Amino acid sequence: MSILKIKSITLNNSNRLSFLFDNTTKLPCLYPMLYINSSLRFKSDSTQQAYLQGIKQWYDFWREKYDQSFCKYFREHKSNPELMIKEIDSFILYLESMKVVDQKLIRLGSNPSINYNTLAHRLRAILSYLNYLLDTFSQIYGKSISPEIARYKSVIYQKYDLVKNLSSNHHKAHKNGTNFKSLTEEMQKALYSIISPKALEPLFKSKEAQLRNFLIVRLLLNYGLRTGELLLLTLDSIKPDLKTHNTYLLITDTHDRTDTRTTKPQIKNVQSIRSILLEKRDVQFINMYINHIRRKETKNCMLFLSLQAPYAPLSKSGFKKIIATINENMKSKYPQFFDTNYVDSFDKISAHTLRHTWAYMMLKYNYESYLSTHNKAKAMEKAVENLRKMAGWSLNSTMPYLYASRFISENANLANIQRITKVDTL
Repeated sequence: MSILKIKSITLNNSNRLSFLFDNTTKLPCLYPMLYINSSLRFKSDSTQQAYLQGIKQWYDFWREKYDQSFCKYFREHKSNPELMIKEIDSFILYLESMKVVDQKLIRLGSNPSINYNTLAHRLRAILSYLNYLLDTFSQIYGKSISPEIARYKSVIYQKYDLVKNLSSNHHKAHKNGTNFKSLTEEMQKALYSIISPKALEPLFKSKEAQLRNFLIVRLLLNYGLRTGELLLLTLDSIKPDLKTHNTYLLITDTHDRTDTRTTKPQIKNVQSIRSILLEKRDVQFINMYINHIRRKETKNCMLFLSLQAPYAPLSKSGFKKIIATINENMKSKYPQFFDTNYVDSFDKISAHTLRHTWAYMMLKYNYESYLSTHNKAKAMEKAVENLRKMAGWSLNSTMPYLYASRFISENANLANIQRITKVDTL
């Protein structure tokens, strides 16, 4: 049985592509390679690898069940890939039964040891891949789609609904009382009280670490940066405007050759490239960090560095340790924020939590600002559009509503309470 592995390669333009390699032939699997190059080449390395995880599991499943490479099967049956479609349900059960092929196993949604969100991600990846194969190879170029292929594509679209239900049911079954992923104002004040450079009991061992990590949290909370975007910042990412003298933060994939990290962060997508106007105090904090804390003897240009020699760029694992330290301290000092008896409790402090919080604050502020000149529906529409641009989301993304769910829920509940109060006074 051949062993498949996911590997990333760096191209001449410093972009990275991930492929599924066969360890026996030492070559990338043909159809997954074409799929990545055609459909995911502009996605981040982490996104490519997430899709390839699902594809790899499909290939492992196919090899175990048919003792044959899926690429070989599809090459021979691409004009009539009926077996491929029939095996989607078996593949779901294969994942759910911990990768054991069992024809008699029927569980679907009830295995408590399975993370159905992860399972849904894997299935979504393989459905996207199979749909690509049908679109690209299962019909003659220039000819209309055959009834058989159209029927197969219809089955795949039906499976997407099953994937949504699996993910949704898991979320409901495992919900611990946390309705939202953003911090309230009280929680934000508590967070700043432990990471402030002026904190009575500094969280980190040195003043330098306290200020650097305080700045990191401010940038995440004030501007909604993703982890990769933060770790990609260089000294050249901070740019003044000649006319207004304002300072901007440039979010882009720098491909900096001085970046020595083994796993280099990447920007999520093309929409992520943007310029963010910095508030003056944040500019002061950044300059303070650059002039007094960031070591000048380092040979690289990355903004955030380790505070220990040789002062390498801050790694993703180093960043996670900072956030984990903050999270544990918050749990110790403010356990009520993690208490699931309260509707506004949260699981943990993370970069994702801070991005959710920023999105909530942004949408709320913009919505209330637009209400002075627009009706409620138009105000919400414009607020969402503003949030899209600031966050680096595509035009058809529904993420603004997901990230800002606290505000939307609060707004609806407030309107309902006002209605009840008005009725009760009659």
